[in-house]
Order: sequence, then structure tokens, then C-alpha cells
Amino acid sequence: MTTQGSLPQLITFDGEARSGKGTIAHFIKRELIADGRRVMLIDRGQIFRSLVVGAERAGVDMDDAAAIDAFLADDASLDANIRLIKEIYAMDHPERDALLYTPIVSVNSAKIGARPRSQDFAISLTKKWVHDAHEEAYDVILMDGRALQALGEELQAEGACKYPLGLYFVCDPVVGARRTLGFANTPYDQLAAADRQAVDQFVAQISARNHADMTRSSQAVRPPEHAVTAHLPELPVVVGHDAPQMVIIDTAADLTKDDMARPVLALVQTYL
Repeated sequence: MTTQGSLPQLITFDGEARSGKGTIAHFIKRELIADGRRVMLIDRGQIFRSLVVGAERAGVDMDDAAAIDAFLADDASLDANIRLIKEIYAMDHPERDALLYTPIVSVNSAKIGARPRSQDFAISLTKKWVHDAHEEAYDVILMDGRALQALGEELQAEGACKYPLGLYFVCDPVVGARRTLGFANTPYDQLAAADRQAVDQFVAQISARNHADMTRSSQAVRPPEHAVTAHLPELPVVVGHDAPQMVIIDTAADLTKDDMARPVLALVQTYL
């Protein structure tokens, strides 16, 4: 366990949309806290979703890249968004989810995330939080987001944390859509016609989001090179403890949330 004055351990949760990484990160946070560790969870996706909410409230046309850039270049707008992020953090989960996790916010977060200034804002805020975690003697930082390997390595080089493990999650979009829509226990070919249509529509959204993330000019999302690959519920065979060890985790198996998360928790614990 981390001792007073030592650096917190950073574990990153990266990867595709609706791959379960956020669910697994929250599960691991609860379990580590129950084990007596001080854990900070940084959800970088909420930064971009809050930027969408702030931009929409300011009347920004989310289909106009120049208008988005002007919003992101305005210091007053960004200061207001920092206050908005604090307000969102204080909300209970249902209120937060109702604000941030609508279909339109999901679509527009990809648009705003494609703008370099939004990435600069998110990096600056993330670095502040990681340095705060060090000063406040947190043991572990779990970071949920996209394109995190380079950021994790940079934070380690700056002496803000140790970065032993980076996780990159992938999932069949049909499985991800079924889970999100509440059809996890029903195979796709056994769904009613209307439910299959809903799944198909959600698959299109997931695929569009992944394509946008992987082809954007700033902070494009890519699977890590030279990574060990695991298909849950199996644990990966990790060779050595080079820092960071990168692991690709496929979550497409039909598992409960707990059964999906426990093998990842066991892996994380070997690095703490």
C-alpha cells in the first residue's frame, strides 16, 4: 500500500465506446476503498460531456467547428465550465446521468473531443487532479477515458504518479448495445423485432463514435502496441512488469457486471 509521501499508482481505463470500462472502473474503485485504500477516480469522459452541456447552454452550434473552437478559446467560458464540472461532481448519480448521458450529449461529445483545444483543457484539468491526488496522499488513481497511454507516461515522467498498468477495453458493438439497452440476458436473434431495431440503431451510434475517436486529428484513440490480450473472464498472461504494462481486454462474453469486473480487479491488484 502507498505510504505517506509516496506517489499514487495510476491505472488507466481506455478503449472503445460501450466496452464496459466505466462500469469496471467504478467497481474497482468500490472494492479498493473497501480494502482500505484511498482511491481517486478521474472520469475524463465527463469533462468532454460537461463541455457539451456548457457549449449548448451558451448557444454554440455543435455542427460548427469554428463556433466550438471560439467557445473553447474563451477563458470565461472555460472558467464557467470548471464551475459546471464541480456542480456536476456534487450531483447524485441519477441527476448526473440524466444531464450527461443523453444520446445528443454522447454524439456531441465526440464532436467537441475532436477539437484540439478541448483536449488541452482536459489534459490541464487532469494534471491538476493528479497532482492534487499526490498532495492529498491518495494511494490509487483510476483514470477512465480515451487516448490515455501518452498522458499516463507524461504524468509519470513529471513525477506526479507511478503508471504501472494501462487497460484498453474492446467489445462487439452488438453486445455493448444489448447491455446498455437492458437486453444482456437475451441473445440478439431472440429479441423482438422492435428491440432488434433499437439495438441496431445503438450499434450504429457506437460504431460512429468509435470511428470518430479513432480518426480524429487530436488525441486519436488507438489500441496499444505490443499489448497482452485477454478475453474475459480469463485473466491475461502478463509477461514482466514493464511500466506501464499495457493489456487489451475483450469484454464481449455474456457475463454479469460483477463477473466481468472481478478478473480485472484481480489483475489491477497485482500491480498495486
